[in-house]
Amino acid sequence: MTGVRVGAEAQGLAHGGTALRKGVPGDENAIAEAVGKLLSELGGPGPEFSLEGAKQAALRLIQDPEEGFIFVIEEQVTGQIVGVAAISAVQAVRAAGAYGVLQELWISRDFRSSDHGRHLLEAVHSEAKRRGWQMIEVALPPDGYPALERVRRFYEERGYRVGGLRARKRL
Repeated sequence: MTGVRVGAEAQGLAHGGTALRKGVPGDENAIAEAVGKLLSELGGPGPEFSLEGAKQAALRLIQDPEEGFIFVIEEQVTGQIVGVAAISAVQAVRAAGAYGVLQELWISRDFRSSDHGRHLLEAVHSEAKRRGWQMIEVALPPDGYPALERVRRFYEERGYRVGGLRARKRL
């Protein structure tokens, strides 16, 4: 990972005065707000989103490694979180065990096109391998999303293959 150290220390410095690290308690507010911004860009958030619920979900991912993990990119001068990758752990027979679902990947507009997304994915892949996972899955934005092809290309350039659609039922 050029320019990014991932280890027990601050998880590594990226460029431009930012640091990539695992989320810690206290980050949940900023993570929830970042996910709200991501959902707004995707045409939401829908009625299922609540800021308080998102904070609690982020805190569970931060505190319980069995649930998954979160990486953040933090601007060093301001302490502002400018990037988030949230991954849930899943068990599936088809995957012969555990794997990760990249639930959210967001980079602040001011920090896009600066390799931060690539660095977040590299950290996610390293952590997934450390856990013995064989796969990371990600859902792409819906058809009609203005930057869909750019997002698809971003993942494909990092080894992801499109593998079908997902369907949801709200309960």
